[in-house]
This record gives sequence, C-alpha cells and structure tokens, in this order.
Amino acid sequence: MTAAKPCFAYTNLLALFGASAVIVVVSLSIHVVMLQVFWVPYPFPKGLGRLGLLYPFTQSVGLIALAATTLPWLNRFHIAARGPIIGILFATMNGIVRNAIMPGFATTDFGGAVAGFVQEALLDLILGTLAVVAVTIIRNTALRVLTALALTALSIFILNPTLASLLTPVIAWSEKHTHADVYLLPYGANVLVPSYLLFAETVIACLVARFVVTFRDAMWDQTGLIRYVALVLFVRGTFAMMFGWGPVIGMLSVSQFFLQDLVMALLIHVAWARFTSYHVAV
Repeated sequence: MTAAKPCFAYTNLLALFGASAVIVVVSLSIHVVMLQVFWVPYPFPKGLGRLGLLYPFTQSVGLIALAATTLPWLNRFHIAARGPIIGILFATMNGIVRNAIMPGFATTDFGGAVAGFVQEALLDLILGTLAVVAVTIIRNTALRVLTALALTALSIFILNPTLASLLTPVIAWSEKHTHADVYLLPYGANVLVPSYLLFAETVIACLVARFVVTFRDAMWDQTGLIRYVALVLFVRGTFAMMFGWGPVIGMLSVSQFFLQDLVMALLIHVAWARFTSYHVAV
C-alpha cells in the first residue's frame, strides 16, 4: 500500500464545468420565467431621488470587500497587476461583456453599447486599483466603508464625467448605432440562447471569486457561505435594488434579479465546497 496523498481529480474539473452550466440555467431561469411567464415587470429606477445612490455605494462596498478578501491571493502577483485583476474580476462578476453584447440581439445593432463598455471597463480598472491600494493601507472596517463612500463620490462626480469627456468621439459613434428594440417580450431563442450563454461570464467570475477570496474564521459562518453570498449581492448591487429600491419601484419587480443572484451565489458556494475537497489516493 502506498502512502496516502491528497490529489484533485481531473474529473472534478469536468464536474465543476458541468455544475457551472447548471448554475447558469437555474439562476438565470428565475429572471426569465418571472419576466416572460409570469409577466413580472422589468424594474426601471425611476423616481428614486437620492435612493438611486444606494446602488453605486453598495457596489463600492462590494468592491472594497472583494479587494480585501482577495489580498492573500493577490500577493502572488506583481503589485502593479493587483488592481487591474480586481477591476477585471469586479467587471466580469457584473457581466460587463454580456451587458455590452445583449442589447445588440434585441436591436440588431451591436454598436450602441460600445461606448458604455469602454467607459465601464476603464472605470472598473481605475476603481479596482484604488480599492486594492485602499485595503492594503486601511485595515479598519469602518474606515474601509468610508473609503467605499469616497469611491462612489469619485466615480459619480469625477471619473465618469472625465471618461465621458475623453470618450466623446466613441460615445457619438455609439449613439448613431443606438436604436429601439426590434425584438420585444416574450423573447425568442434568438435572444434567449445568447442570453444564457453570455450569463456564463458572471457565473464563472463569481465562481473564480469564491476560489480566491479568504474569509476569517467565524463561528457564525464557518464555511463562509453567508459572507460569500453577501459579497456577490453587494458587488452586483442587487442587495441595494431589493431593499433600497424595492419599496419604491416594487419589491416583486426587483426580486427577479435578487433571487437570481441569491440562488446563483448559493449554488456556487455548494459547488466550491464540493469540488475543493481533497480525495485520498491509496
């Protein structure tokens, strides 16, 4: 008999890929079924006033938390790469590529979202870098929350206007390609199939986040489930949508995205717990 040694079976990678596909279908179907089958209205953030700021602030808190919990993993990379890595992870968790491509399937013109994609990508890279710098220097939780507030203000009042000014030619070009939707609810396969395929971006990014974050030991959350789910809901802003915007624009309306993300995060944690376990080879 040979000595027992831990090994991660190759089949687990295939199983993890399969689990990701299941998570894509199950979680996105919550939104699709509520929207197309039960005709739950799409939430439009109108009449929110200052409550509208809860969404970017919540995302900033999520970004700071993401940077803080990935610091042990980030240390293996060059210092200059750490911020962009978090920026990219944050952007893909929010489906930046999907958000840029999907409007084209409804309008038949993919140029309309180009400017928004470029501006959001640059913004996330900048904010990701600032978040990593902040959590490296600041250890106090309350001060980190205040840092998230500062990032929110910086994004809204300085970075976004500056980027919009610099990207004026690109924005003008995109505006020429912005049209009304050609395909409307209920969507057919020409919209739904790419929607499901592209949602894999968010699921994979959130799965990667679960593998690279490190939570402190806590009796009340021994596996990190509660903190990971909260992290996803904050990074994607759906926590603010549900409990900040919901009472104003309709809890049922925003619940389609909240429940989608909640189920996605829960299933990802289950997959992570299952496929990070070691098997003993004898």
